[in-house]
Amino acid sequence: METELTGNTHIDKAPIRDFLSTITYPLYFLDFETFAPAIPPYDGLRPYEKLPFQYSLHYIEEPNGILEHKEFLAKPGEDPRRELAEHLCRDIPLDVCTTAYNMGFEKSVIVGLAKLFPDLGEHLMNIHANIKDLMLPFSRKHYYVKEMQGSYSIKYVLPALFPNDPSLNYGSLEDVHNGTEASSAFAHMEMLPPQEQEKLRQNLLKYCRLDTLAMVKVWEKLREVADRE
Repeated sequence: METELTGNTHIDKAPIRDFLSTITYPLYFLDFETFAPAIPPYDGLRPYEKLPFQYSLHYIEEPNGILEHKEFLAKPGEDPRRELAEHLCRDIPLDVCTTAYNMGFEKSVIVGLAKLFPDLGEHLMNIHANIKDLMLPFSRKHYYVKEMQGSYSIKYVLPALFPNDPSLNYGSLEDVHNGTEASSAFAHMEMLPPQEQEKLRQNLLKYCRLDTLAMVKVWEKLREVADRE
């Protein structure tokens, strides 16, 4: 068993390689944003039920392929669920490998959409069945460095792995720096004048895009470590 032990660093290559062997091409990286209104604005919603309004999707079609990106952000003041589900089914083909970070959240969103829209259910549940969780090598402590501060949240893992990369710094974003701020921003967007709406829209897109770019970088780091002699 190849294991790197340096100070507070622990990298166990064998299970990392095993995990990476389950990741296949075409490869998709998915992240949703949701908000949870106290008073349900649409039929079929419970108080504080998570309502998906946005996703980011980076993807690579083949080994050494070009990293590409698609995204969806609903219009404020409209029920986003049907349009989001339709876009997701167009953007993620059947039987491809999709990754998420802490996949339980993404899976729960997909299950909710599949129940709501039975005509899209088969495709949505195919996506659901093919999701892999990029968090596993960190939550299982196969990859650990002290800068993670005992956490396997991507907000700790990312700066620990890439401490000097300004393009991966959530603090450099404007208005939206985390999921809570994204939820609040979207919930209040329709009350803003058009120019401010557009500015906030662009900042929401940048935030969610960084979430999936972060996943790509984490996957690349795992591959780099696994290949190291």
